[in-house]
Amino acid sequence: MNITEVSKRVDNIVEDLFLSLKKEQVEAVFSKNDIEDKADRIQLLRKCMHVLDTSNTIEVLSLDDEYSDELEIFLNGKWRFLI
Repeated sequence: MNITEVSKRVDNIVEDLFLSLKKEQVEAVFSKNDIEDKADRIQLLRKCMHVLDTSNTIEVLSLDDEYSDELEIFLNGKWRFLI
């Protein structure tokens, strides 16, 4: 897969995520695209929410906890008003 194809795939996943309002929908997007890695899922959720930097967070979380937190923030939907 070349860089253009990868970029298009990521854009399609982000678009599908943007349309997802429930946990089951988000999980279905990741399953459909064979994205099992929590770090990749976190990155895609953040990309969809236009989160550029999280380096100033105080607490260090496990990958599972970080994914749960990001998913909760994503599903809360308040970020949609900021973009």
